[in-house]
Amino acid sequence: MPAAARTLATAVFITDPKTHETLLLQPGTEVTDAALADQITHPEAWAPEPPRQPRRTKAEAS
Repeated sequence: MPAAARTLATAVFITDPKTHETLLLQPGTEVTDAALADQITHPEAWAPEPPRQPRRTKAEAS
């Protein structure tokens, strides 16, 4: 199962695992690559995730 995209709240520098170049990711960037997301360890670098809505059952939907 692919990782869900997470959005950055602040600018961060990371190292591209393929090219070994230093990259600057800007706030608002959606990070979907797990190898890149693993480098961003500071919790405040990430935008807060929206609260999950509970699943509706079939009885509630009708």
